[in-house]
Amino acid sequence: MKKITLVYFSPTKTTETVLRAITQGLAQNLDISASAIAAVNFTRPEIRDTVIAPFDDNDIVLLGAPVYAGRLPADAADFFKKLTASNTPAVLTVVYGNREYDDALLELKDIASVCGFIPVSGAAFIGEHAFASADIPVAMNRPDENDLRMAADFGNNTGDLLKEINELKKISALKVPGNFPYKDGMGKGAPDFIEVTDACTNCGTCATVCPSSAIDAENGFATITARCILCCACIKACPEQARLMKDGPIKDTARRLNQTCSPPKPPQVFFTTAS
Repeated sequence: MKKITLVYFSPTKTTETVLRAITQGLAQNLDISASAIAAVNFTRPEIRDTVIAPFDDNDIVLLGAPVYAGRLPADAADFFKKLTASNTPAVLTVVYGNREYDDALLELKDIASVCGFIPVSGAAFIGEHAFASADIPVAMNRPDENDLRMAADFGNNTGDLLKEINELKKISALKVPGNFPYKDGMGKGAPDFIEVTDACTNCGTCATVCPSSAIDAENGFATITARCILCCACIKACPEQARLMKDGPIKDTARRLNQTCSPPKPPQVFFTTAS
């Protein structure tokens, strides 16, 4: 194995942060140089039209996405399904907001397997919830230093496992939590839940980070609700804190999560068995 490629969807950069920590541990273990590490960040919609060259058994691919309502975001799942691989070892990661990751990791494993990857390890890490704010904290500032240390350890342990594997085709199937049929996920479309205040300077940061082209720059940078996927990247990235969550069902959900999901959960990791 000579190359590591990260392939991820990460509107608020938590998934990216975790994957890079995993990569650090994995690359160090396998003595893979920085020049042999690449990334495909398909968060922006225009990137999702890119055709990715097939992966082979010289590659190690890290697939990562956040969890929305217990499933992969639809845009992420659709992009992953376009990948092709030939007996390529895959490291699977989902990042969730301290509630549950439900069927997301199983969904990612199933997609990867159909695409020709061989999942060798999987993990569910915690990231600050999309609906969280300073006033209504839910998993604030996660992943933290301990999470990232565990991510690096997970990468290192995956490296140890890969060194032990004699033939990828003969390893045991990776077992991860989840149920099939999967639970219902979220599509596009959201209530009108974001207020743009007078603090807005029209800088356009919100439009730059939006993964679904849901910011109307011609209309005061209002949210196009039919396209919104509730990632809240625009709120978290606004340098003036000019985008606020209105009172309503989404803010009510944030309050409920604050009350029911406060105890911090640890990451969970899973490994196949070497042949």
